Amino acid sequence: MKQYDLIVAGGGFSGAAAAIAAARRGMNVLLIEKGNCFGGAAVNCLVNPFMYYWTQDPVSGETVFLANGIFREILTELTAMNAMPQNSSIFHEEYLKLILQRMVLKENIHILFHTWLTGVRMDNGRVRSVLVSNKEGTGEYAARYFIDCTGDGDLSVLAGAGFRKGNPKTGKNQPISLRYVIGGVDTAAYVSTVSDNSIAPDGYSSCVKLHGDREVEKIMTKAMEAGDLTKEDLSYWQIFSLEKAGRKGCFAVNSPEFFEHVDGTDPAHLTETQLLGKKAVLRQLKFYKKYFKGFENAYIASVSAMVGIRESREIETEQTMTYAEALVYKKFEDGIAQTNYPIDVHGMGDEYTCDTVKAEVTDQKPFYEIPYGSLVVRGVDNLLVAGRCIGCDFLVQASARIMPTCRATGEAAGIAASMAVRKGVAPRDIDGRDVRARMIENGAVFAQW
Repeated sequence: MKQYDLIVAGGGFSGAAAAIAAARRGMNVLLIEKGNCFGGAAVNCLVNPFMYYWTQDPVSGETVFLANGIFREILTELTAMNAMPQNSSIFHEEYLKLILQRMVLKENIHILFHTWLTGVRMDNGRVRSVLVSNKEGTGEYAARYFIDCTGDGDLSVLAGAGFRKGNPKTGKNQPISLRYVIGGVDTAAYVSTVSDNSIAPDGYSSCVKLHGDREVEKIMTKAMEAGDLTKEDLSYWQIFSLEKAGRKGCFAVNSPEFFEHVDGTDPAHLTETQLLGKKAVLRQLKFYKKYFKGFENAYIASVSAMVGIRESREIETEQTMTYAEALVYKKFEDGIAQTNYPIDVHGMGDEYTCDTVKAEVTDQKPFYEIPYGSLVVRGVDNLLVAGRCIGCDFLVQASARIMPTCRATGEAAGIAASMAVRKGVAPRDIDGRDVRARMIENGAVFAQW
């Protein structure tokens, strides 16, 4: 059984960034991924575009980028390959797969695709090794340190870490979606159907409202009353043009969304939404063809391989980022990620509402920071967590879950793990201010005004 300096579980945005950051600091890294590529939700769940990774100086109006370091390298590569427009957030997911693969291979990171994490072996409060399952059967891999980038906190839970899950009042998880891409659309003809610009040719429609006033909402309501759509089809629907990312006549659709089978850690829920989702996708295609110009030759170009999980477990860490802190744009000396994405809780009805707090915003820098302590798993001496399952409360997770922020937490975790390896200490003994400093040395840019 080979001994690694670091094992990273999960090859999404956070996992790829963690592995790359650690390998660049001389670590011998194994990256384990259950799928066949890197990129996580961006490629497997067709989550497009990247959400906000910039803000504006409230005084000068200057655009300041909050997505730093490795993410900026990815954006540069996407733009160079004509897979992402300049000054945009729309991207071509197939090119993103290739870019991430190339970046990982360049750092001589060991890779295991098609491999599932199934267990851990513990030794005096430390993870000694992980157990995995693949075509060879059961395997075991050991390391000095581990990073959980599984999205659902699988490694942390197997190691005995505590976690929170769902709305604290009801236990209900946020809705999940099965997104898809539709191709063969005559974009100009389509846009002419909606004269009030509720669908922009290179933008997107916000969530439609049942019996809303915009023209597209009137069309969808009419279709529902005629039996061509269901009420659930109108519960959440967004559409993004991919033309400027090199996919002529293609649109990414953020729909259908599901409100009952929403537990991303329950295989029965995942199965049910896959089955119902594909039925909904075909129903919606028929709706487009019947009600919109430009869809006469439209077809389903792809359906996401995985359902999109917005929220499942939040792992208990040494520090928990709270809604009250995010609300007042809290900054930390050991802040390792910055974001201004809003609290974005999806869902309908009382089961999705939360108790909130009121606070006076005195910080005029319109973003908050995530502290290093939110990555240090409580109760396990050699384990960090990154991505959407970091230590934060339900409402903060609804903001921090976006891919640019996940990437920043992964990069920070990879650097922290390499520092722990060299010093021979637990991650909790690493000073988060040093992690932030190393990120800056490596090219990360933090808004400072």
